[in-house]
Amino acid sequence: MKTENPPLKTAEIEIEGLTSAGDGVGKWRGLKVFVPGALPGETVKACLTQIKKNYAHAVLLDITHAAATRLVPACPVYAACGGCAFQHLAYEEQLKWKRQWLSDALRRIGGLDIDALPTLPSPDTFFYRNRVQLHALWQNNQLKLGFYGRGSKAGEAIQSCLLMREPLNQLMQSFTKLLLKTRTNMTGLQHIALRCDSDGEQAMLILLGIPYNTALCQMAERLMTEEPQLLSVWANWGRPIYGIYGDKWRKLAGADKLPERLGNLKLDISPAAFTQVNFTQALRLYECVADYAALSGGETLLDIYSGAGIIALNVARRVKQAIGVEEYAPAVADAARNAELNGIVNCRFEAGRAEIILPRLARQGLKADVAVLDPPRAGCTAAVVEAVAAMQAQRVVYVSCDPATLARDLRLFAELGYTTHRAQPLDMFPQTGHVESICLLTG
Repeated sequence: MKTENPPLKTAEIEIEGLTSAGDGVGKWRGLKVFVPGALPGETVKACLTQIKKNYAHAVLLDITHAAATRLVPACPVYAACGGCAFQHLAYEEQLKWKRQWLSDALRRIGGLDIDALPTLPSPDTFFYRNRVQLHALWQNNQLKLGFYGRGSKAGEAIQSCLLMREPLNQLMQSFTKLLLKTRTNMTGLQHIALRCDSDGEQAMLILLGIPYNTALCQMAERLMTEEPQLLSVWANWGRPIYGIYGDKWRKLAGADKLPERLGNLKLDISPAAFTQVNFTQALRLYECVADYAALSGGETLLDIYSGAGIIALNVARRVKQAIGVEEYAPAVADAARNAELNGIVNCRFEAGRAEIILPRLARQGLKADVAVLDPPRAGCTAAVVEAVAAMQAQRVVYVSCDPATLARDLRLFAELGYTTHRAQPLDMFPQTGHVESICLLTG
């Protein structure tokens, strides 16, 4: 006997909360209801599409009473694209909610009796991204670029993005137009990565998932001729080893590194090396890290998940020695080169997983005065936390891009005798639910 699906329910819901994914949160018959696109302070009509024991999901049908903080999104594909989630919310409210999400995670997951400080705003709320990854979408045998759609793995093509720096938008458009002209075979292309320097004067393009061939070199050289700000073009493919990047690289045209400056610090950056996406806010983050580290000149500092060595090199002249640990070998090579570029001789960098290298350093008797951690979204492992404690780090500065894993790790530190004193959110990603933060711990 065929069982019919139960009829969908329509309800009027008062929205009281907000998730970092962009869902308004209300209640219906004792259930917590998640309504994408709804904002706190609103009364909405919603269709409940999924009802579970303790919660339900719904689709927004109409806004009966709109919040004063609601804005009309500037992006024409905002409703479908998953590249950002809060263009419909006033920026001051975005900052308040990011503080709230961090505070909630610290209390609920970390078990810490501490409130986050007010979120440091970004000077630029649009056109701030100097690094981005776009999905390759094939429509009618033509390449389109974009992000995954909201709540799905289906791609949403874009013509431009209001979060990307203008030179990257221009480069993306020129690349797709050139492919139409030249009909270059892009079979296998999965993503492209774009990055530019802080001034937006030089850029890199990386083609991911497509093996090297001579036609790609011809395309790259022509694109560099048409786009003078394009410094180099790369192909990357093979076994995944670092995020979306594979283990095989081939430069198609141009320079090996992207030159950058951080104050008086000169940097050379490899195509896949990690850097913060919002350069102006990155400067504030590094200033905050140095302030929390409270350096006097005689310290041994650990820079864990050090990337291209920016944090260690930025404070090198204020410590006795700095040791960076980074899994991605090309970034470690960048860090060593950047030390040479700046005449810094008291920094060394080790390639390998932090949970392997740090316990080894602890067994060798290394004592650290300050440890700076800037892990990926997954956070640290218990082995990393235990090794930092074993090296008797008196101050720990934890830079995080995910409140949940941050709170989990701070709980681990607390169990080893560390106290969290400050939790400073910093808006690295305006218009999105991402929360960057810097925490100070002492042991």
